[in-house]
Amino acid sequence: MKNTQPIKLNRDFRRLYRSGKSEAGGFVVVYLRPNNRTYNRVGFTVGKSVGKAVVRNRTKRLMRESYRLVEDRLLVGYDMIIVARNRAAGQSYERISKDMRFVLHTLGVINNNC
Repeated sequence: MKNTQPIKLNRDFRRLYRSGKSEAGGFVVVYLRPNNRTYNRVGFTVGKSVGKAVVRNRTKRLMRESYRLVEDRLLVGYDMIIVARNRAAGQSYERISKDMRFVLHTLGVINNNC
């Protein structure tokens, strides 16, 4: 992820949950907030309700890959958290990727000129 930094601090996650704009799809929820920087910051969350550790890790890998492939088309200057919904467990890469692109497009973060 070349134009993206990870969000690791709990206070950053809480700030986004509290004051960020959110949009839900079938498999992911995205919280978004401008960060006034020249790069994006992203965090991925998969709760225990999604499944056991193997399922959660696979779901998180699929979400990271989906983000990586759409990263070049994203507008810069945003903090975002991508949360897996319970329905994401066991889904294919194509379904999660399509849902993530839909949610990011709904939030207006994808640059359609690329």
